[in-house]
Amino acid sequence: MAGDRRSRLAAITAPTLVVHGTDDPLIPPACGADTAASIPDAEMMLIAGMGHDLPPSLYRVIADAIERTARRSTSLA
Repeated sequence: MAGDRRSRLAAITAPTLVVHGTDDPLIPPACGADTAASIPDAEMMLIAGMGHDLPPSLYRVIADAIERTARRSTSLA
């Protein structure tokens, strides 16, 4: 699907974490911020120095953030 996805993103009701690197050479950080802003109550996690790939050194940091986000879903029920 190409084009503007904001209306579909706005329909997401699940707790959402958008992870983006400040040094992503493929997708500018502003695009990640726009994605997060388009999803109600989404959390933006901007990681300094990270590019487009997820380095093993950040696995734990991101896994912890995913766990916190997942726990938000149980607190909403």
